[in-house]
Amino acid sequence: MQTAEQIMRQLEQAGFRARFLPISAMEQINEHYDTLLARGPETGTAKGAAERFRNNQPPKLDFEPRSILVTAHRSAGGKLVLHRSGGVIEIPVPPNCVTVTPPERYIENILPAIAQGWGLGPVKGVSTKLLAALSGLGQYGRNNICYVGGWGSYAGLYDCYTDIPYDGPVQTDLRMSTCKTCDICRKACPTGAIGDTQVIDASHCLSSANNGRKGPMPRWVPRDAHHTLIECLRCQACCPQNPLIDYSHTLELDENETKRLLSRAKKMPEDLAQKFRDFGMGGWSMAVLKRNARLAAKAMQ
Repeated sequence: MQTAEQIMRQLEQAGFRARFLPISAMEQINEHYDTLLARGPETGTAKGAAERFRNNQPPKLDFEPRSILVTAHRSAGGKLVLHRSGGVIEIPVPPNCVTVTPPERYIENILPAIAQGWGLGPVKGVSTKLLAALSGLGQYGRNNICYVGGWGSYAGLYDCYTDIPYDGPVQTDLRMSTCKTCDICRKACPTGAIGDTQVIDASHCLSSANNGRKGPMPRWVPRDAHHTLIECLRCQACCPQNPLIDYSHTLELDENETKRLLSRAKKMPEDLAQKFRDFGMGGWSMAVLKRNARLAAKAMQ
């Protein structure tokens, strides 16, 4: 069976980035959540995150975990192209929000063959961003998003428990040093969610409103803030540590389809819903995508 170092090399050769964490890192993770809770109201969703972590410890596995494998893959974005009254409206879809990679390239389908003979199990209740930072695979930006060297924040993360022996170091400097003298993302945030501290106000992040909240937008979201089909790109697109986004993956709707998509009807027409699923957005609420497209198109026209 291959060692941790050999597995990391093979994953790198396959186009991934990979790091291991010793299972002892769970102590630092527990301390991390204690620190978040001690900061009080500014943490927003910290209490729920801490509860999810503790409710999933110890992990229910059929092997004794000895390490955590954290991987990253480069992620492309997409673009929804609408035709309306003879004009064109292009609404970005952020990286990690649309599936572009074919299934045979998913890490879940590649890893079992590379780590053959070792136990693999899902990590639950722990932030993958935190695991990536502790492993040295990435670091947090001021916007609380994980940045992977060379790929910036446009990287998808995946982690799993393993019984592979590993006693390497756990990182303590989890944040990018460049953020200490830069506040470009804070100024670009349309809802003021990024403050001067290391913890953002997740309850007032546009992504939280765009992703799961159905119906009308909360009052704290400015009408001109809408610019993406899902989540938000303001703090990432302006970041000097990020490369340009690949928007070559597109979904184009004709004028009739655009009119039906942007109508006030709450339910997405099934034929359009299928187009979004084929496009790679089957995991999102179609009602939310319909509402967000209408808000973004109105703000961008």
